[in-house]
Amino acid sequence: MSTAVVPTLSWNLVTRNLHGHPLLRKKLRQKIAKLERHLVRFPPDAVHLQLSLERNANKDLYTAALTLRVPSNILRSEKSGPDLIQAFDLAVKALLRELTGLKAKLRRESFWKRKARRDQLHELKSAGFAPEPQAEGEGPQSFADVLRALLQQHYSRLLRYVRRSLWHETAAGELPPNAIDARAVVDEVARQALAAPEKKPDKFSYLVWLFTLARREIVRRRRAWQAQATQVTSLDTPQPLAEQAEAAAGYDPEQPLDIIEQQLQPPIAEAKDLLPDQRTPNPAEVVADRELLAQTRKLAATWPRAEREVFELYFVEGFEPEEVAMILGRSTKAVQDLIQSVHRRLREAVTEQALV
Repeated sequence: MSTAVVPTLSWNLVTRNLHGHPLLRKKLRQKIAKLERHLVRFPPDAVHLQLSLERNANKDLYTAALTLRVPSNILRSEKSGPDLIQAFDLAVKALLRELTGLKAKLRRESFWKRKARRDQLHELKSAGFAPEPQAEGEGPQSFADVLRALLQQHYSRLLRYVRRSLWHETAAGELPPNAIDARAVVDEVARQALAAPEKKPDKFSYLVWLFTLARREIVRRRRAWQAQATQVTSLDTPQPLAEQAEAAAGYDPEQPLDIIEQQLQPPIAEAKDLLPDQRTPNPAEVVADRELLAQTRKLAATWPRAEREVFELYFVEGFEPEEVAMILGRSTKAVQDLIQSVHRRLREAVTEQALV
């Protein structure tokens, strides 16, 4: 009879001016066990804890820093004191407070609301930190290494978002195909984040910040291209149709559709609007229709840019209205209004599809 393998959470220890002897590692392992129950619903392969211990060379002072990478964010705490274990214990308690706050926020997000995701998380075995840290020299050796791992984890997602955004620009006739290199945009996002991580606003998660940088870079490059573009376009120059622009812009119409899991909620309406239309299928069922979603994405090319951005960030990427507001630099109220507007457009599209 086979025994199920219980996954473990990885961690590594970086020391400066002191030796990480076995007894110290054992004490550290006991201390970080306090974090385990708060990490049970996170995929083990998306979690890593870096411990950094340093002894001041000039005075009897120790600094303990903990850097925790979770799926969408990086949490960090740092404490100093004359006693190493006491400083480390204070750092663990500070990280616990940050982790508790993060989990309280995540409980309100679609990341936890989606049934498939929720079922998957419940199937996870309770994971604990490995008995021993990774071998010396393995794992992240600095905060930049932790951030680089988060960037690598979300690189493909950021690239899909940028490609879809550029496809919308091309389909709307605002950019020609290949005017902007999607990979160059994401690489610039990584460069900016690694060069100045301290510029991340405190209220932003790292994932929200990365998407904010990506959108800003798209805007910057679009404006730069438009400033250099000629004002007169030859009538002999062929203009690509939206269908042709898809491939040219690197857009895969199938790839992003499987991540659209947002259910359509009825907008605020008059009483007559609340009466169900028997000709119209339930939007929550139709949202899984890939063909309709592909048509909706092409339809979105005719919408104002603000609605297209909300469609991508809220309906496709699953960010909460407050997070969409952060990324777009708008008020939460303005974003909620845009979401309602997109709701109406989507419901109209569902109705039109039912009447065909």
